[in-house]
Amino acid sequence: MSAARKTVSRGVKKKAAAKKKVAKRKVVAKKPVKKAARKAAKKVAKRAAAKHKATSRRAASAKRAPAKRTAPRHAAQVAKPPSIAFVTLGCPKNTVDSEHMLGALVKDGFRTVGSADGADIAVINTCAFLQSAVKESKGVIAQLAELKQRKRLKGLIVTGCLAQREGGSLLDQFPHVDAVLGTGQWAEVVGAARHLLGGSRERTVERADPGGALAPNTPRALSTPRHIAYLKISEGCDHRCTFCIIPHLRGDQKSKPLPQLVDEARALAAAGVKELNLIGQDTTGWGTDLPGGLELADLLEALDQVDGIEWIRVQYTYPRLWSDRLIATWAKAKKVVKYVDMPLQHIAQDMLRGMARAMTERDTRELVQRIRAGIPGVAFRTNFIVGFPGETEEHFQTLMRYIEEEPFENVVVFTYEREPETPSFKMEPRIPQAVRRARRAQLLERQQVLSRDRLARRIGKALKVMIDGPAGRGQWAARTAGSAWEVDGGVVVEGEGLMPGQLVTVRVTGAAAYDLFARVERGTDPALNILG
Repeated sequence: MSAARKTVSRGVKKKAAAKKKVAKRKVVAKKPVKKAARKAAKKVAKRAAAKHKATSRRAASAKRAPAKRTAPRHAAQVAKPPSIAFVTLGCPKNTVDSEHMLGALVKDGFRTVGSADGADIAVINTCAFLQSAVKESKGVIAQLAELKQRKRLKGLIVTGCLAQREGGSLLDQFPHVDAVLGTGQWAEVVGAARHLLGGSRERTVERADPGGALAPNTPRALSTPRHIAYLKISEGCDHRCTFCIIPHLRGDQKSKPLPQLVDEARALAAAGVKELNLIGQDTTGWGTDLPGGLELADLLEALDQVDGIEWIRVQYTYPRLWSDRLIATWAKAKKVVKYVDMPLQHIAQDMLRGMARAMTERDTRELVQRIRAGIPGVAFRTNFIVGFPGETEEHFQTLMRYIEEEPFENVVVFTYEREPETPSFKMEPRIPQAVRRARRAQLLERQQVLSRDRLARRIGKALKVMIDGPAGRGQWAARTAGSAWEVDGGVVVEGEGLMPGQLVTVRVTGAAAYDLFARVERGTDPALNILG
């Protein structure tokens, strides 16, 4: 067959197949409409029944199970506040700086957490007064840096005295530290934290003029028990003791104005504070840099008029600036407790001269006696340094005899530590470390015996104490006016229904080396004031 015929034959076959398809479509189209509608209706009914059955099951399940709360759609879009963990080392002055930094962070929207593990930002406010404090601060920084290295922490900020002392070298020592803020840059902590949260990898150091939190009307998050607060009245120090690095870390004396301090005291009283603890590097130096010739006595007279405060305690006084007027004001004030915190550092003349204390041995002895005579019943707290360069056994024995001749209620003893930035660093002869430690132990041992004997004589006597909080087993931690919170011995009180900040009368039942034991006197100082 030719190619032409094959083509024609294929064309015929295709046309025949197309006709069959058309015929088939026509036959389908001719099916009755009612029959098709019934079939479609059955399918719809079947689907509806299945849907109704599923809906019934869900309804029955909903009746049995409690309803689930559905968060509004916009809730998922609300960001969780960033978390901040704060670590404070060192003295109460550092505590106040931390409270102001924390207050600023909380006001800016941060939420506080108790642990740095898992926090967004951690801030450590460091101490660097002594080499031992430097070592402790660096140890804690290392722990926090390890958390950041393990991605358990997003940002790490170092503030305070170590930041002021070592500055940018901390970035070299700790690669995971993000920011270093000196003592005068405490207010920059919010900006530094936000900088880190924004994803910046730039590491910063801000260390200009030294200082601390003195600015008025700044937020503050109190970290002490509700009935106790520190009132920082000044920053820095004008004295130049040869062993001390404080002026290098905190600068010269800067006093808060009197009206500002009175306003702060009133605000604290309104918040429930019963005991104000006045602090500064040198509290007796308050006012010397202010116009008008003000002195600490003026401040005490003003604070004594603040309603709501029960006790006013002054800490960190310097011997040289005590005056007869200050002693008289202290004695007659109703709220200023009969408690004097005055670091003497030593009593031997050669040591006082070498330390540049601006007081002779005779001046120091006479001042202590004048204070005891002018403020009857006063309790003394003091500090001594042993092992200062050139301290002989004779010098040390002079100090040993002095604590027996002029007993002090509370004594703290430091072994001398060499600080490179101080004049005493190069002084000779140096005392071996073992000798320093032995002298400290010997002085403390003698003080312990003296303290135990003194407290034993109070057994059976009635005392007024302030309740600090529960101590467990139905007992309460308390203090007399002659003991400062956290640093001095206390009174363990048996009683019921007591409250922190409450003043009660107790009867002493026992004594240890530094603490008393007592029970609440029946019929006096009821735990609750009953009205009607």
